[in-house]
Amino acid sequence: MQTVQYAEATILLFDPKLAVRSQTRSILTVLGFKNFVEFQGLADIRTALSNQRVDLVILAVDKTDNGALRLVDDIRRQRCGQDPFMPILLTAWNSNLNALRPVVDSGADDVLLHPFSTAQMGERIDALVRCRKPFVVSEDYFGPDRRTTVARLAGAPPIMVPNALQARVLGQSELGPTPERIEETFLELRRFKLRNLSRRIWHIANSLKDALLDPTLPDRYDSELKKLGKSIHVYRKTLAADESSDMRSLCDALAAVVKKQIGKRPARRGLELLEQNALALRVASKLEHDQSVSKDADNAAIGREEAKVSNKISDVDPDLIRAVMG
Repeated sequence: MQTVQYAEATILLFDPKLAVRSQTRSILTVLGFKNFVEFQGLADIRTALSNQRVDLVILAVDKTDNGALRLVDDIRRQRCGQDPFMPILLTAWNSNLNALRPVVDSGADDVLLHPFSTAQMGERIDALVRCRKPFVVSEDYFGPDRRTTVARLAGAPPIMVPNALQARVLGQSELGPTPERIEETFLELRRFKLRNLSRRIWHIANSLKDALLDPTLPDRYDSELKKLGKSIHVYRKTLAADESSDMRSLCDALAAVVKKQIGKRPARRGLELLEQNALALRVASKLEHDQSVSKDADNAAIGREEAKVSNKISDVDPDLIRAVMG
């Protein structure tokens, strides 16, 4: 589908193979794009992103990863360019699932496999403009929301991020990236990460308590506790420097409980203490970072504990990127 507004947008196009890059550019030209910044190597892209505006990045990934995935990570972490939420489309030839996994997990918006048609490219770009996936952040992922509908409804709502391509194509500058919008979005994402981490921490602790009579629990107890400890450590690092002291105290108390349990056999009292501390952290996270607290079935247990936790709203984190990305 050719779109007249695409003529206003600028695409950064990378592919080390000139013939393939030319073919991709021809497809994009048919779609209505006119402005391209092309690269055969990755070395100059970082300088280009620092010195000029682009609305869409299209990068080719080869079988051995030519460095494109690291570039995506650097863009998302704002180590390259000024827009960490820049729309990014990756192209690849290898359809092997194992090879595609790091490509999908890179934080890019979409992956298009060669050979692709003009219509297929047009559909992907139109989706980036009209219905781009919102972003999520977890312990080990930052990028477009790939959760199923059920998982999405059960968790915290994803975050709509600035969209340079949408702003350019639709002529709505308020949708694009500005320093203020980028900072506000990172703040939302940090809150999202803390809510998700607290939910994961409580889920692990609650699952351990429910598994008290499981004969396999002693064999996996320490490994589960270490997994729990890792999530608590990430949570602690994600807290802003001026975060509520109550949050830090709850986090430190839970970490101390986990440390005491490592090397011991699972016991009812220890598991209950673990779950109670994890629940307190989850309640505090929900109160600290949500405007309101839902009372659905999933949060029924939390609702009973709300009165026990103080409700303080955190200030803006001065180091949002590190907090979100780790």
